[in-house]
Amino acid sequence: MQVQQAISEIMSLKGEKVSYEALGKALGFSKQYVGQIKSKELTDIQIQKIEKFFDVDFTKVNDNNTDDCVIVDHIHINPSCGKGTVVLDDADITPIKLGTAMLQSVMKISHPQNLKTFRATGDSMETIIEDGDMLLVDTGRTDFSNGGIFLLTINNDWFVKRLRKRLSGELDVISDNEKYPVETFKPDDNIEIVVKGRVVKNLSRGL
Repeated sequence: MQVQQAISEIMSLKGEKVSYEALGKALGFSKQYVGQIKSKELTDIQIQKIEKFFDVDFTKVNDNNTDDCVIVDHIHINPSCGKGTVVLDDADITPIKLGTAMLQSVMKISHPQNLKTFRATGDSMETIIEDGDMLLVDTGRTDFSNGGIFLLTINNDWFVKRLRKRLSGELDVISDNEKYPVETFKPDDNIEIVVKGRVVKNLSRGL
């Protein structure tokens, strides 16, 4: 059993959210260290500590419970479809389950481990993405030459936008809502733009 599976099964048994920080308390680790070892197998002693801390019995979880699911990190950063989301501290992460049947409908995923979910805020990408929608992002896909909607940071503020690069090297940051004008950045502008990944599905309404 890995960290992500343990959290998912605790959530199934208890019906409540479990963070890396909470699991770290059970194991005596920091939440940062738990995040680093999330893909490693837990020892029997560690599993027993988790069961005791959360008062759960993993043997009560259906052995086939995760066979048709992929566990994906939900990043507690709400990228803005608007003026940008400022993140001052490390974001909390909560593993969630997504059905493999649904993921099979999403084309060109770089690797399941690169999938993360984020909750959008703002109205600049309406009606494709609305305030509060849950977005599935492939963090392994940062090439925007073929269009699409992307998760990006502009001077460390988080956004969800369309991107278009001009032959001149200028970059257009585009909102779907026509009330928001296109923002154009020149190569020599003192602005750092980092593409974090491509939005491959709107889990709230089927992008």
